[in-house]
Amino acid sequence: MSAASLSLPGNREERIELLALLEEKRRRDATRQHLIQFESLYAWQTKFVAATADHTSCMLMAANRVGKTRTGLTIDAIHLLGDYPDDWEGHRFEAPPLCWLLGFSMEKTRDLLQAPLFGRAEGNKFIGGLIPADRVVDWKSATGTSGAMREVRVRHASGGIAIVQFWSYSQGQHAIMGDSVDWYHIDEEPRDKAIYPQVLTRTATGDGGKGGRGILTFTPENGRTELVVQFMDEPAEGQYMQRATWDDAPHLTEETRRKLLGMYPQWQRDMRSKGMPLLGTGLIFDFGDDLIKCAPFECPAHFWVVNGMDFGWDHPQAHVQLWIDIESDVVYLAHAWKKSKVTPITAWGSVKAWAQYVPTAWAADGLQSEKSSGIHQKAAYDDAGWQMMGTHATWPEGGVGVEAGLVELYERMTTGRFKVFSHLSDFFEEKMSYHRDETGKIVKLNDDLISATRYAYMMRRNALQRFQCKPAEAGVYKSDYDPFGGS
Repeated sequence: MSAASLSLPGNREERIELLALLEEKRRRDATRQHLIQFESLYAWQTKFVAATADHTSCMLMAANRVGKTRTGLTIDAIHLLGDYPDDWEGHRFEAPPLCWLLGFSMEKTRDLLQAPLFGRAEGNKFIGGLIPADRVVDWKSATGTSGAMREVRVRHASGGIAIVQFWSYSQGQHAIMGDSVDWYHIDEEPRDKAIYPQVLTRTATGDGGKGGRGILTFTPENGRTELVVQFMDEPAEGQYMQRATWDDAPHLTEETRRKLLGMYPQWQRDMRSKGMPLLGTGLIFDFGDDLIKCAPFECPAHFWVVNGMDFGWDHPQAHVQLWIDIESDVVYLAHAWKKSKVTPITAWGSVKAWAQYVPTAWAADGLQSEKSSGIHQKAAYDDAGWQMMGTHATWPEGGVGVEAGLVELYERMTTGRFKVFSHLSDFFEEKMSYHRDETGKIVKLNDDLISATRYAYMMRRNALQRFQCKPAEAGVYKSDYDPFGGS
């Protein structure tokens, strides 16, 4: 194409000079794609980069399409090149590292990891990736997968050679034994539980004997696996977890979000858009949060109110309040609070503003004595200020069956008759992790608010109307009058 055909301004000589400048800019940009991409990262992405300085294993558990793999590849490229930006706050390798990049299959590693790093092959070099073509020293092809590389050697800023090796989970843990690894990037969670521990073992003597480190970037399609639970609930020393949702991705327009969300089944939407672990058929409340969310409002005087509590110490104690609109037959979860290792007095100070003078349902374990004092747990909460009901929570016909409560709550939630105030994030987090194991048994972890809600719902026959909840009326339960018809 001639300079004239581009309709550039100026005379012929000026146009030729401008074209030369544009070509030089293109050439220079091609050598600094890793820096250009780093400069374009969002604040949450640079926060994740910074976490790699203080943590040896960083998990980015994120929604689809937010840029999780892109974040990881930016870090990978800069480590391989050694070209650390002035404002880089992540870990720095002083010597050229050996890096492992792992994915589901060699096809996936080729398309999702290798291609963005090295671009396309043209003759005897790669062009268009984060790694400049003139920094690629040589490479070895992977067997059995067209265009896939097993190993690529990169000229490091120190003058040495950095190495990146690509591995797939389908090769199994035995294929990734032997090397001392400085950096790893696990993209998408392996179903084989042995992969992550095996990678960690390889990093034990990495980074000059100081110990290697790495990152995991994935959307939690496998649900609350052992790996996810460890990072979310019980992180070990050196482990760090960060989440990212569609709200963190300005490049996703409202129209794009709407179209994407419409493509996913409702029970997958929180996982796809918020990066919340998916539990598939094991999920008890298998629907999105939006189905039960509602905006908070002031409690009308005629609504019936009841508290529920779940005792706890090492696991959190939990306190909730239900509002019941008899006319429309809708139950609202309006207040929720939980915390571990706090005394009744301390907890009362946190919930008194809304819990005072409202009848409170409690579980049968409230009749157990505290080891230190010998006092029943219920009595301790009575003394702290709660208006405890006279007996522990049961159904109107007797019994304390868990399944019955879950069936009723599920039916109410899916028919629009149980709503949760939108700011009660702890409840929504429990909802997304409440599931059954492979045998169908309910997993009793992170269910404190759900249990408290169930107790309150079971005993709603002892609720008071809001206008009755004052000192003169407190404790007057109308056991001879059930506004809910015993249901």
